[in-house]
Amino acid sequence: MRLASWLAAGLFGALHLVRAVYAVDLFEAHALSPCSDDSIVSINRFDIVFTPSNNSVVLGFTGSFSESTSQNVMVELELLVYGYKAINKTFDPCTSPHISFLCPMQSASLNLKQTTLTLPGDVLSDIPGVAYSVPDLDAVVRLQLTDAKTNQPVTCVETRVSNGKTVNQQGAAWALAVITGLGMVATAVVSILGYSNIATHIAFRTLLFLGYMQSMAMYGMTSVDQPPIVQAWTQLFQWSMGIIHVGFLQTICTWFQRATGGTPSNILPEVAAKQISVVAKRSVGSLLRRSSLTTSGGQEVTVRGMERMAYRADIAPTNVFMTGYLFFYFIAVVLIVCVVLLTFCLPQISKKANSPKLDRAINPTAQWKDYLRGGLYRIASLGYPPMCVLCMWELYHHDSAAEIVLAICLWLVMSAILGYATFKVWQRARVARAMKQSPAYSLYSDPACLIKWGFIYTNYRATSYYFMFPLLAYTIIKGMVIAFAQSNPLAQSIVLLIVEGLFMITTIVLRPYMDRPANGFTITITVLNFINAIFILVFSNVFDQPTLMTGIMGVLFVLYNAVFMLALLIFLLLGFYYVFTLKEPRAKYQPLADNRDSFRLSENRLTTELLPLEKAAQSSDLNSDPSQEVIETPRPTHPGELNRAPHSPFTDPVEPTLPLIPSSSSLSQRSQRSERSPTSPGGNAKFAPDRFDHHA
Repeated sequence: MRLASWLAAGLFGALHLVRAVYAVDLFEAHALSPCSDDSIVSINRFDIVFTPSNNSVVLGFTGSFSESTSQNVMVELELLVYGYKAINKTFDPCTSPHISFLCPMQSASLNLKQTTLTLPGDVLSDIPGVAYSVPDLDAVVRLQLTDAKTNQPVTCVETRVSNGKTVNQQGAAWALAVITGLGMVATAVVSILGYSNIATHIAFRTLLFLGYMQSMAMYGMTSVDQPPIVQAWTQLFQWSMGIIHVGFLQTICTWFQRATGGTPSNILPEVAAKQISVVAKRSVGSLLRRSSLTTSGGQEVTVRGMERMAYRADIAPTNVFMTGYLFFYFIAVVLIVCVVLLTFCLPQISKKANSPKLDRAINPTAQWKDYLRGGLYRIASLGYPPMCVLCMWELYHHDSAAEIVLAICLWLVMSAILGYATFKVWQRARVARAMKQSPAYSLYSDPACLIKWGFIYTNYRATSYYFMFPLLAYTIIKGMVIAFAQSNPLAQSIVLLIVEGLFMITTIVLRPYMDRPANGFTITITVLNFINAIFILVFSNVFDQPTLMTGIMGVLFVLYNAVFMLALLIFLLLGFYYVFTLKEPRAKYQPLADNRDSFRLSENRLTTELLPLEKAAQSSDLNSDPSQEVIETPRPTHPGELNRAPHSPFTDPVEPTLPLIPSSSSLSQRSQRSERSPTSPGGNAKFAPDRFDHHA
């Protein structure tokens, strides 16, 4: 018992460090539920607010006792804080004027309107002051009624107590959403300006930040009953999955469902959002958590997983899919409009600024159709994790026939788009392998490929271009586990643990990302996801652990995830420094055989690292054959020539935009261009792929 007291005191002390400033300290409860198997007590409405500053209690209760007993009863009050029994007091209704209606206990209906009572100062004096400021306090008040003579239990009721503080702050959610959006817009602008290296780094950091938030939101969608602080923490990131409460949007979703033959949920209009609570239910001698709410008609409804997340977001369960569906299309339209606006704004800005540097940066890279196509591919990639969960959830939930068709079509289209892009990247890399070249040659020397499909492989090492395949498989399987296993929390948590473990091992072994910091952050994320899956398994009560252990693990879950989320936020904000200064990130670690910049066509720098090697090869050819003469193509200086495609930094006549497997017609056209090329008089210049092999 002393150890439990120390653990509870240490827990309160740790949470006191994150205390927020509020005007009034209070305890409140808005749902009273039975904690025994009998049906003696029926509760229709229950509201209680305790203010310690004046020891006043505002109480409202509507219910009834269905059975009576001639014997008197004793009332035992228990306060469980994170599973630890902080208060245990016994009252005699015959000597306590506030509960004298239980002396003796009789069958009757009780309708207690909002009443203010004053409690003695020693009733709740044992509660520490820090309990009023701990966010998402895991506390339960239980009233156990026992026979005064035989000491046998008669009935039991309990309520979840809240102090009004929570980590689920709308302001924090909006701030995270704005920062993520700025990262996406900055990626598009910097990429169009031609700073491809900076764009790659800021895109990676933004996607890393967004992906971790989506992972947190998915854990909140699991059907495992979680501590209140874990529920609130995961609810903070549900916007990343498209779950946002907007009044008119919910009206549209409900109308569409009714129009297509569905039946909207009628529970949410009858239940206030604050009546959702997590109660403790006695079963097989242990405390099992489950999410429940009580409707205005006195019906207790159990919600968990996706439904629990929907109720906490004030969204009907039948509107979850359509809410995420419409939000996805809204974000897609916003990003497309941003790209279209950039096509008109940037050229006008360059003309008015009269800056040759800005003009050189914009005009050669103004391949707006490729940027728009690449933007569509990127939108599909960003929305694929939430759509995997929501579309499969719709197949499980069956809101309406039309919504099922929309879910199937959207998932198939997005899977086909990403699968096609991944296959094209793999095909190009395979051809480069057949030519005994590095995959970087085919993936980074073609600007069209880099613009449209670069999001698939730019975050990885050139030799790990294939990592998109296991990433897609991981996303699909995780979405299936969360959506289809809602009815079996234990099986869901076990399979989720296996999936996270396999993906963690794959990432650690391959280390596929572009540099050491990128691999460090991604490996840390996979390790934390695996640890989170272990915590979710523990929350399923498979080990029958003490309730105090579950409460402490819930607080630890939030603490270490919050610390890492702060580190990711700082990592992303440091990336904005490169955007504002247009300064190339310093490569502290360069993996072997990943010299992607040797093949990347940069519009701001038309020379590459392999140009000295090329000139050396040309000079050796001149010494062996004096008839050969190399003519350097001058850099365009006339403003009219700036609209042309950038000249290849290599003197080889092969153009990087040509297909790697040319047809017979393209071969003839290439030979004709080679004969007319000023760099190959007489058509004797030959393409030597070994010249670009940086593995030598």
